[in-house]
Amino acid sequence: MRGVLAALCLLALPLMLGGTSSSPAFAGSDLRAPLPMPARDRHEQLLRWLALNPPPAIEAPVATPPTPAEASSSPMTRPLAPRLVIIIDDIGNNLQQGERSAGLPGPLNLAILPYTPHATHLATLGHAQGKEIMLHAPMENHQQLALGPGALTLGMDRSGFTEQLAESLDSVPFVRGVNNHMGSLMTEQAQQMHWTMGVLQERGLFFVDSRTSSNTVGARTAEAVGVPHLSRQVFLDHERDPLAIADAFERGLRIARQTGTAVLIGHPYPETLDLLEQRLPELEAEGISLVSAGQLIGQQQVAHKTP
Repeated sequence: MRGVLAALCLLALPLMLGGTSSSPAFAGSDLRAPLPMPARDRHEQLLRWLALNPPPAIEAPVATPPTPAEASSSPMTRPLAPRLVIIIDDIGNNLQQGERSAGLPGPLNLAILPYTPHATHLATLGHAQGKEIMLHAPMENHQQLALGPGALTLGMDRSGFTEQLAESLDSVPFVRGVNNHMGSLMTEQAQQMHWTMGVLQERGLFFVDSRTSSNTVGARTAEAVGVPHLSRQVFLDHERDPLAIADAFERGLRIARQTGTAVLIGHPYPETLDLLEQRLPELEAEGISLVSAGQLIGQQQVAHKTP
């Protein structure tokens, strides 16, 4: 800007200093052009004129905050990194394994079995260490395996079913959501899944379908009722072998990179905890974001509301 002003000053200089004009209005005129001013005098007079007529100050532009639409479409806005949810099931019976799970780095989920000896302590400890707490609700399975206290079975009527689920939720502090423990039979039942989702909806909780059956209606029922939900994609330790667990973990990372998200479920086995203690600190450098189930659900809800 200053360069432009200086150029204009130089163009106007002949008129200010009495110089000739090349305008066609003076072509052929009888007016005599004044004698040219010596160069030194012209320079001094220009300096005096500039001193008396400084160029206007140029104010730096004030940045205008972008509108939400502009912010979302800005080239500086980066897409979310691939996100990984890891849920550790069966917390509550073994104190050492539970405390080790609570000490894992990052916002993992701890799914706690109700009425187990260390349920309250481990839920409180996990919450204090940044873990998201879930109820690991025992549900009837096809194999008729023992479920332990707090079990939800097909023989219950609606009142008994919902009361048992509510009492189990009340027994575990800091609960944010529920996933099924076993439940290959129960999660196939539309009626009982509606009862389950009704309780979760009343309490503002989410549901994670562990997908212990390929015929589960858990996620579909949650969607119909309006309960936020996720579904498990990888079991980390279906085989308690370090190499198999490592392979399952890497499969989860591939899913996250391909689809944007992946939900993994594991157990507090020493082999699983060894792998997680080693690999979790490396995720950020690999471009993977570790989030809790609730965080992922919240991000998805925001994304769905964004036009």
